[in-house]
Amino acid sequence: PIKGEIVMERSSFSPEFGALAIVEKLEEADADPSVGVIFLDIDSPGGSVVATKQIVYKIRELNKPSVAYIGEAGASGAYYVAAATDYVIADSGSIVGSIGVISIIPNIEKLLENWGVEVEVLTEGKFKGSGSIFESLSEEEKALFLNIMEEVFVEFKEDILEFRQGKLQREKFEEIADGRILSGKQALEAKLVDELLPREQAIEKAARLAGIEGKPSVTTYYKEEPSIFDLFFVGGKAFAEGFKESISDAGSASIKT
Repeated sequence: PIKGEIVMERSSFSPEFGALAIVEKLEEADADPSVGVIFLDIDSPGGSVVATKQIVYKIRELNKPSVAYIGEAGASGAYYVAAATDYVIADSGSIVGSIGVISIIPNIEKLLENWGVEVEVLTEGKFKGSGSIFESLSEEEKALFLNIMEEVFVEFKEDILEFRQGKLQREKFEEIADGRILSGKQALEAKLVDELLPREQAIEKAARLAGIEGKPSVTTYYKEEPSIFDLFFVGGKAFAEGFKESISDAGSASIKT
């Protein structure tokens, strides 16, 4: 399952997979002779650009057919992942699309001024402090971030057009590739998905596409439960890493799909 925000790695206590773990499970499924088709169960709003691309790259390398099922949501980077498969199925009420790039850069400069707090940021390199929470971006710094985001956005769109070649028309795709969200029904009309089905029927469809006869058996790859060692010895590390990530996310710019 691909659930929640797509990130590179997750704590051992999180029930969801990080991108590296998803890649590992995809490799396992691809190498398993008992697996006839790889079914990606997706419910995600997207996430990190680099983490998303690790999954996309691996899907494109698979030897076995792959089918994506979008449950509640397959938006932004999660749709990127779905589009990389051979066939995309959604529910009529699924949230699909949101094809775009976003960067959120917090700024507490005025808040600190109101509190009478001054912060000195020392840097070497003209743009080293870009994205700091302690000062507003200059127009030059904004242009720097927007150029990077434009590169990511163009690659995002071009990849989807390549993955769904013969299904998507560029002009019509460009009309909806503006960050908007679509219902599953609208996504079908826009050719972002191939079919609308409930989950159980989607599994049966995936089996038929792979030439599997009869009712398919499903092997689900879950995360292993944390061991006693994890609970007692890794807990402190997980807390520290989570705290570090929260500080890092608050103090610097990030770009997400």
